[in-house]
Amino acid sequence: MEDILNQGVELAFFGMVTVFSFLTLLILATRVLSSFVRRFDSGKEVTQASTFGPAGDSVLVAIISAAIRQHVNRK
Repeated sequence: MEDILNQGVELAFFGMVTVFSFLTLLILATRVLSSFVRRFDSGKEVTQASTFGPAGDSVLVAIISAAIRQHVNRK
């Protein structure tokens, strides 16, 4: 019985060390890649073009309102 208990403790310890090592490597890789991107970033702001203009916003609000109304009436 003691042999099985020792094997369980060893397996648990090995599993925890494996997970801790993997997470440590993941954090280090993330930091290295982050510094790499910051170093070679051009510094230009990337702006996303809006597909809806001033007139399109009211259409979008109408579509969302109709979807909510349909969902509420379905119950």
